[in-house]
Amino acid sequence: MLIFITAIVGVFFVRQQGISTFQKLTSQLQNLEAPVQTMFEGLVILISGILLITPGFFTDALGFLGLTPFSRIIFIKLVASYILSRYGKRRSQNENTIEGEFIDIDEEEK
Repeated sequence: MLIFITAIVGVFFVRQQGISTFQKLTSQLQNLEAPVQTMFEGLVILISGILLITPGFFTDALGFLGLTPFSRIIFIKLVASYILSRYGKRRSQNENTIEGEFIDIDEEEK
């Protein structure tokens, strides 16, 4: 019974947060702002909704954490730092050399 109650309460909160995020997204688009943060918040809300519908206390806890704005921002920062550390710039300053062959045009004309 507790699983059904958390699913129902979770759907209510997901709906409420989703509408709020959608309104924020539309206002940012109307003001010609880049809604990157808002889009990631919407993604976390979507994943939280899926976790709340999935049976289990651990998934419910993660789902409710994703619905609170403070922990949502922490999730976004953790995922962004992981992605940037894994797929971001790994090159050092010494790797700016491009290998290749060239033909000196001035030498051919002489």
